[in-house]
Amino acid sequence: MELNQPLIVYTTITFLLLVILLGKFGFGPLIKVLEARERKIRESIEQAEHARLEAERLLKEYEEKLTEARAEAQKLIAEGKSLGENLRADIMQKSEEEAKRMIVKAEEQINRDVEQAIKELRAEVATLSIDLASKVIEKELNEKAHEELIDKYLSEVGRF
Repeated sequence: MELNQPLIVYTTITFLLLVILLGKFGFGPLIKVLEARERKIRESIEQAEHARLEAERLLKEYEEKLTEARAEAQKLIAEGKSLGENLRADIMQKSEEEAKRMIVKAEEQINRDVEQAIKELRAEVATLSIDLASKVIEKELNEKAHEELIDKYLSEVGRF
C-alpha cells in the first residue's frame, strides 16, 4: 500500500476543518440541548423530591389527626361508659329507695289493719261478753244449764 502524501494532508486538513466547524457550530447547540435536558431532569428530580417531602408531611399530619380522632373516640367511649354506670347506679339507688318506701308503707298499712282487726275483735268480744252476761243473768245457772250455755255460746262464736 502506498502512502499518498497529498491525500493525507488534505484528509487531515479536512478533518481538522470539520472538527473546528463542528466545535463552533455543531457541538455548541448539541451541548446546549444536553445542558437543557440535564437541567430539565434535575428540576424534575427536585420537584419529585419536593412532592415526596410534601406527601410525607401530609402523611404525618393525617396520622396525627387519626391518632387524635382515636383518642377522642376512646375518650367518648369512656365517658359513655361512665355515664351509663352512673345512670345505672342512680337508677338502682332510686329503685332501692322506692322499694324501702313501699315496704314501710306496707308495714304501716299492715299495722293499721292489725290495729283495726284488734279493735273490731275487741268490740266483738265486748258484744259477745255483754250478750253472754245478759244470758247468764236471764237464767240461773245450774251445772247442766251452764254446760248448755257454754256449748251454745261456742256454737254462736263459731258462726262468726
